[in-house]
Amino acid sequence: MKNTFKLLSGILALLVSLQSCSTSTEEAEVDAKELEEELALANNGVLKVEAITYIFKETGETAKFLDEDRDFNFRFVNELSYSTTTTNKHSIEGLTITNPETGEYMILSNFEELKNGFDQFDIELSTGQTLTSVLFKSGEANQSSNKWHDGWPIVEEPSPVIGAMIELSLQDSLSECSANAQACSNADNASTISLTNGNAWFGEIENCTVECPN
Repeated sequence: MKNTFKLLSGILALLVSLQSCSTSTEEAEVDAKELEEELALANNGVLKVEAITYIFKETGETAKFLDEDRDFNFRFVNELSYSTTTTNKHSIEGLTITNPETGEYMILSNFEELKNGFDQFDIELSTGQTLTSVLFKSGEANQSSNKWHDGWPIVEEPSPVIGAMIELSLQDSLSECSANAQACSNADNASTISLTNGNAWFGEIENCTVECPN
């Protein structure tokens, strides 16, 4: 009797385990499909920083994915001021993007054009944070056969990249807003976070508003 009970318990545990694996696989496939569908839409560029993917949508919003899971969409209400300098207009090194109001900056360097259509480079922020092997692909509307020699190595319009770097550097302070955004998202639509950050790029966010999908 004990052996029969152990056998039945073992079979039940195996079935539960198989069901759990099946559910996890299905969820992963759904997440991967959602990322693929977003990437298939027309966009203004894709930025990958380690496990984070930022997709710059034509609506002006940025879709953020962690691995293959959609986190939320966000946009900046205020315009992000910037100026740019390069050590050499025809060089692919030393693109510096500066906040003219605060002196904050980000330096893009070590550019490399990859065969998969992405360009790889490093980003140094004025906060002291350094990001290596960042990947960027321009949107179809921004593709240029002369992108290396027009004074704008890779990034023709840096505002979305600046916004992504601000969001990345302020993730901890945005945790509550992010949690609220995730809580009101549904299977069909992601919530959108509207951010206002004042003059400073990497200072505190002045206002964070979550717009839940209908």
